[in-house]
Amino acid sequence: MALGVKSETQDIATLFGPGRFLCLPPYQRSYSWGEREAMALLGDLTEAMDAGVVHFIGAIVMVNEPGHPIEIVDGQQRLTTLTILLCVLRDLERSEERSDALHALIQSDEPNSKGLGWRMSLNHLDGDFFRATVQRRGSAALFEDEPHESASQRRISEVALGFKRELEKMSPEERSHLADTIVTRCAMVICTVKNRDMGYKVFRVLNDRGKAPNAHDIIKTDILERAGLTLQEADHYASQWAEYEAMIGGAAFDDLLRQIRVLFDKSAKGDLIAGLRKNVIPRVSARTFLDVILPRHVRAYGELITGRVEFGALSEPIGAYVNRMRALDHHTWRAPALKFLVNHRHATNSAVEFFRRLERLAYCQQLITPKKDQRDRRYRRVVEALDNPRSVFADTSPLSITPEEAKKVRERLLGRFATFGQRRAMALRMNAALEGGQTLPPEADATVEHVLPRNPGDDSYWHTVWPDPAKRRELCDTLGNFILLPHSQNQKADRLDYRAKKKVYFNGSGGAHFALTRDLELQEAWTADVVRQRTERLAEILMRDWGLD
Repeated sequence: MALGVKSETQDIATLFGPGRFLCLPPYQRSYSWGEREAMALLGDLTEAMDAGVVHFIGAIVMVNEPGHPIEIVDGQQRLTTLTILLCVLRDLERSEERSDALHALIQSDEPNSKGLGWRMSLNHLDGDFFRATVQRRGSAALFEDEPHESASQRRISEVALGFKRELEKMSPEERSHLADTIVTRCAMVICTVKNRDMGYKVFRVLNDRGKAPNAHDIIKTDILERAGLTLQEADHYASQWAEYEAMIGGAAFDDLLRQIRVLFDKSAKGDLIAGLRKNVIPRVSARTFLDVILPRHVRAYGELITGRVEFGALSEPIGAYVNRMRALDHHTWRAPALKFLVNHRHATNSAVEFFRRLERLAYCQQLITPKKDQRDRRYRRVVEALDNPRSVFADTSPLSITPEEAKKVRERLLGRFATFGQRRAMALRMNAALEGGQTLPPEADATVEHVLPRNPGDDSYWHTVWPDPAKRRELCDTLGNFILLPHSQNQKADRLDYRAKKKVYFNGSGGAHFALTRDLELQEAWTADVVRQRTERLAEILMRDWGLD
């Protein structure tokens, strides 16, 4: 019985042999292997070469539809990496005859259906780059400053450079032996399906089990299948999807889908993929999701993760609030922020106030609501309140902070911040609240310096000024002991005594650039009382800045 699936064992010489031209369908993700995975493959191949045995690559799934190039449904990371390795071996090969033989596995004089002779063609985002910097003869000797337009292109360059570095350590004979191993002793099971519809199904099945590369890869094939697209439409939408991934990144794309699910699915519990399939896509239709919902949310999400918000004359103040939230450990605030940017860009009269209150709520949640499910419920209430703009600013709005919550926030501001993320978020936020301060994005060169060191040396001056270890533990990680410094100055200050630290802080423009650091410029000594008083003063400033005083 014909099942539409054929399997056979092949080697690289056959797979990249005469008449074989492989390409990636647009729905496939871009190159995602890094140098670690590539070096592991090279190590496996080298072991097989030394032992004189066959190395099994695994299963490769391809679509072989009449009149179309052969499409790689599963296995593109391995085949792309092997192609890079062959290109580097070709360019290092001293024998012209052997170099020609390797190049025949990369490019052929035979025209294929697209008029190209490349055995392996990547998607439209990376194809030209791959040909110019790796596949063309002599081009695999890459420079480290090769310009890249995406993370996948950077990874291609890093892998090629890593291969070149390792292969140059081998003798010419060892490289030739390795090339023979790759070409004739790399076995793989080639599973060929008859059409792209079957390819979608196989891809989804393979990625639904084991280690799924990204949730959005699986969701993409599901949506494309549900939409009832023609091949041309599928190529168009899949190309768009790949561009979205290149814009915001694979992990961020998964998070975007989580936020979209929160906006459309009130329960938002359980598996992300199942939730989107069951409770989101059926409500809006696959085509509406592809044409309207996804493009709008990708744009808004890109603004939230970069802090570069486009809101006309209000872009700067809204961007400041977004950048403050970006420093927090939790990201659940993104759902209501996303909904506002997508649905309420016309609300210029309320936009700044909404983001001011959302930023305040986000910090208060971080400070006094440690349980994730409780934070999730609060943000879902904000999402629901956005359906009625009049109620979102009411006293009973989930954006509001109750007197009881404000009291807890103030008490928390006087306490210790145990984790690095908490300390940095609070120091950055405090810097923005002080007179003459500014909002710094999380990626700024601003590190948290503990004036009283967290771990002073046994013979340190700090043991004289702070003889009580309990007080040191109590006050070291409080707001009053924090300033901001560029990374290089932080290393210099380290465990110096207070006067020596101040010279590091204010010699040059590094420390003086930050309001939180300038705040102690006139402080002559650093004692427990000073830190307590500064903590209380900074807490009051922040409470006033949030309107909670």
